[in-house]
Amino acid sequence: MAILTSSDKSVVRRLIELGQNSITIGRHPECEVQIDEGAVSRKHAVISFKDNAYFLDDLSSRNGTFLNEQRVNATTRLYDGAKIKICDVVFVFQVNEAPSYQPRPTSIDQTRPSHELPSFILHDDPDTNISSQIEPSSHHQTHSTHVSADDKLRTLIKVAQTLSQSLERDEVLEKILDILFELFTEADRGFIILKMADGDVRPLAFKTRRPQDDEHIRVSRTIVNQVMECQCPVISSDASQDDRFGLSQSVVDFRIRSIMCAPLIDNKNESIGVIQLDTLRSSIAFKEGDLETLATIALQGSLAIQKSDLIEEARKAREMKSDLKLAHELQQRFLPQRPPQNSNYQFASYYRAMQQVGGDYFDYVELDKDHIAIVVADVVGHGIAAAMLMAKVSVESRFALATTKSAADAINELNEKLAGLNLDRFVTLVLCLLNTKKNTVEIVNAGHMPPIIRRSEKGQLCQLGLEHSGVPVGIIAGFEYQSTTLKLKPGDLLVLYTDGINEAMNAAGQQFTTEGIIAEIAESQAKTPSAVNKVVCEAVARHMGAEKPIDDMCLVTLGRNF
Repeated sequence: MAILTSSDKSVVRRLIELGQNSITIGRHPECEVQIDEGAVSRKHAVISFKDNAYFLDDLSSRNGTFLNEQRVNATTRLYDGAKIKICDVVFVFQVNEAPSYQPRPTSIDQTRPSHELPSFILHDDPDTNISSQIEPSSHHQTHSTHVSADDKLRTLIKVAQTLSQSLERDEVLEKILDILFELFTEADRGFIILKMADGDVRPLAFKTRRPQDDEHIRVSRTIVNQVMECQCPVISSDASQDDRFGLSQSVVDFRIRSIMCAPLIDNKNESIGVIQLDTLRSSIAFKEGDLETLATIALQGSLAIQKSDLIEEARKAREMKSDLKLAHELQQRFLPQRPPQNSNYQFASYYRAMQQVGGDYFDYVELDKDHIAIVVADVVGHGIAAAMLMAKVSVESRFALATTKSAADAINELNEKLAGLNLDRFVTLVLCLLNTKKNTVEIVNAGHMPPIIRRSEKGQLCQLGLEHSGVPVGIIAGFEYQSTTLKLKPGDLLVLYTDGINEAMNAAGQQFTTEGIIAEIAESQAKTPSAVNKVVCEAVARHMGAEKPIDDMCLVTLGRNF
């Protein structure tokens, strides 16, 4: 039986039982449903019964007839819950026991991804208990939604063909629900819930037959969690009377009748979510064969979801690789493109990031014709975060050198800027301010490896002691750095490096060490900065063998010509 109801006072009869005879709606007293409203046509619309279904037609009315907010321009079939609007009067068409159940259209409402979902609540039902997937007998007279073997086979082939395409995850989820609604023609709602990286479960796609069924969607979190935990699909022909659902609030509040829920399982045999279909009418019930079909589609859907996730991961990896390549190119441009040109001095440099970008940094800053600043720095850590801070150091160090009078003042200024950032990172740094006219070098060491000095007269090599070193920059605001000044004679060399050089490891876990650097320079008798760098780099490479660097590497050597 079907009924038509309205709460509008202008309707003479507000509850009309619909039989197999046509009924006319309009202002005329002879209409079976009379509306006492001037805007309504004398004979406005008609509801007819044929082929075991009800249909609505507009009778060329002045103001039109609307079904679910859409104007009726042709004969349109009515379904349970449909809203008919005539002027300002709204009727609700309801089916208590439908005379027949032909396939229903699936285009009334589109499948929506997670960012377009209505209010969707995963409701905790602590009393819900799913102990078996065996369906209890229903006390209702129900119509089965059982899918024929031919339909099932055709659908499974279609699922395989559709989901084998390279689709993004949102597309995959939408395709799955579209296919399910084509197959289970009496399902009112369907949704897919997936497990997130943080372990929480979240609805990511939803589909409904009718717009009025999509408000405040509530789903039992307990049902979802238990289906995922036991990896067993569950079915009930009448969830409101099913003890396994404990008359859960989500079932009672939203009139859920028949329900199917199947787990999504990945290739590691771990549950990644569920697919659930339900109906809101007591006259419709899913059967065991339907559950088998849903479970089979869920298996195929799981593979498609995993494939889409892998495709997405590959896409992100490609983007990351492209971004890192660009970052590498940009970082290389932060570094000097050529050494300073001076008739009395030579400069040589080597730079190798452990990853595509690094936290080591060096720079030559020509302040005027007689002063050249050489900076070597090491940001704690490596990778993108260290590279970003390195870029900041590059800018701030150049600014500090341009606005202060001494090497110590420049590092004091740089320290204040970095300490003010309140970052959980610091920078070790050595600054050499070379006076090419007086042949002196003013050195400030901020927690960095002491420079190695080779005197040309006796070939002596030594380190500028740790007593000349302060704390790394960016740690203590207000720290006063001190400088030491050396005289450079013809042939003297100054070697600056980061810990990626002296801590380079071989397969046995042995470091190259600072002593190793000194020994190689002493034994080689290299005379020029470029020759010294070549000797050290080749020695480090031999020491490491097939091992990869464990840190960024930077080596800068400057020397006064003979």
